[in-house]
Amino acid sequence: MQIPDDWLRLSLLQHYAYCPTQASLILDGTWLDNHLTVEGDTAHERVDQPGFDQRRGVRVHHRVQLHSDALRIHGIADAIEEDVDGRLMPVEHKRGRGAGDLWPTTVQVVAQALCLAEMIGQPVPEAAIFVVRERRREYVDVATHSGRVIELVTEARRRLRVGAIPGVYERLRCKSCSLQNSCQPRGVQWR
Repeated sequence: MQIPDDWLRLSLLQHYAYCPTQASLILDGTWLDNHLTVEGDTAHERVDQPGFDQRRGVRVHHRVQLHSDALRIHGIADAIEEDVDGRLMPVEHKRGRGAGDLWPTTVQVVAQALCLAEMIGQPVPEAAIFVVRERRREYVDVATHSGRVIELVTEARRRLRVGAIPGVYERLRCKSCSLQNSCQPRGVQWR
């Protein structure tokens, strides 16, 4: 699929929900790893292998390409679970809760569900987030969050296309961000 310039990646939406400045830097090609991003990559090793497997009667499809023409978003789902009745549910794997807040990952997994629903022509009512460090799954009601996620897609597209988004220091988020030195003046993150 040829992706036009005004489309947004699903993973970029997660970064935008976490911090618009972080998403802006990533869109401009800035990326640095820190111990948290490396741990996240390690947590994804199994689900990043394309294909499928069977668990507890559920077929799990890994690394699934998704897109929505209506929302102009695209990306890859970590996993799509297919139950015995054929119902599909995206499952996003995350190392941890990201500054204690699952909202950015909720945005990503709901956007995946919206893509999947458009692609298969039927609703995808539920999605899940698997928090690797806790070995725990959080379920997300797609209908509850879809309106807010669609608004965020529109906002992100508008703001990210205008240019760089200036940083705003938030201690909890910034201290975990691998891009803090690209965003904040040296030393701000230690105040």
